[in-house]
Amino acid sequence: MKFKNILYVFLMVLFITLAYLFFDRGINTKSKIYVNYQEDSDVIYKVYLKDNNIYKSNYLGMNERYIRDLVDYIDIEFDYRNFYTETLTGFYNYDVKGILYVYKDDINESIWKKEYTLLDNKVKVINSNDIDIIDITDKVKIDYGLYGKEIERYINDYKIVVSGYLEVIFSLKQNFNFANIDRVMEDDREIKVIIPLSYDTFRIDVVNDNNKVDSYNDFSNKEPVNYLFLVFGAFSLSLGISFLALVIRNMIFEYQGQSKYEHELKKILNQYGDILVKVKKFHNKKKYNLIYVDSFKELMDVYDKVRNPISYREIKRNRETIFLIIQEDNAWIYTFSV
Repeated sequence: MKFKNILYVFLMVLFITLAYLFFDRGINTKSKIYVNYQEDSDVIYKVYLKDNNIYKSNYLGMNERYIRDLVDYIDIEFDYRNFYTETLTGFYNYDVKGILYVYKDDINESIWKKEYTLLDNKVKVINSNDIDIIDITDKVKIDYGLYGKEIERYINDYKIVVSGYLEVIFSLKQNFNFANIDRVMEDDREIKVIIPLSYDTFRIDVVNDNNKVDSYNDFSNKEPVNYLFLVFGAFSLSLGISFLALVIRNMIFEYQGQSKYEHELKKILNQYGDILVKVKKFHNKKKYNLIYVDSFKELMDVYDKVRNPISYREIKRNRETIFLIIQEDNAWIYTFSV
């Protein structure tokens, strides 16, 4: 019985585990899809100068130190490209704005700011299935003196000596669907150009983290429910429940059998304890004429006739006990079990 229960428990766990796996594979049908991309972006600017006797050229290139009083305007060109491994549809939009920050002592703690639209929002719709690249090139012109005059006006109005800078922000928002992927990709990008306004000489800083090689977006794609897996799962679950029922039934039967056996044996021992003798082993029964009786009552009828003690020994714990009366060449045997 114990071996059967162990086997049933093993089969129950096996089929319930299989049922879980089948149901999971049948319902959770998401698959992981990766879309690789190569991102490349750049900022190119030229600082155009007022008429002066210092520089022969009418503009200076990037990464130089500029004299504030000689700067007329600044041309900034934003370039952004993104190459995907899948074709896409959807749209993207971008704009350029400028934010003038005024601060007293700490550049990170502005006391006033003003926003300007430098390039109106532009929207590009992609409704073709053969496009796999986003390519944007656009430029803005910064009137350097305009923003310097704003700071001077602030100083004159409030009698506070302050400094300032202009932050030029290229903002890109993307909303795409890739081929064979049912999830929308929403993504934002920014490129910043920081232009100081209050120092006699200055450098321009560019903040651009939009250059990535061999990067990817990952998507979970929902597939239709796999009904075949659900059928296998239901079948496995029914088998698992069947083996569970067998385990429970055997445990109940075993418990009930042991309880009844113990109860009946105790009743016999209490009622006939004065004529019962517990022994560790029986004599060799082969030399006796063995007579098997069907009940303890029949064994008591024999006792009433022969008046010899009744020996007993439990040969299977909580399962089977042998009662024995020996008289000359005869041996009466009753096997008690439930």
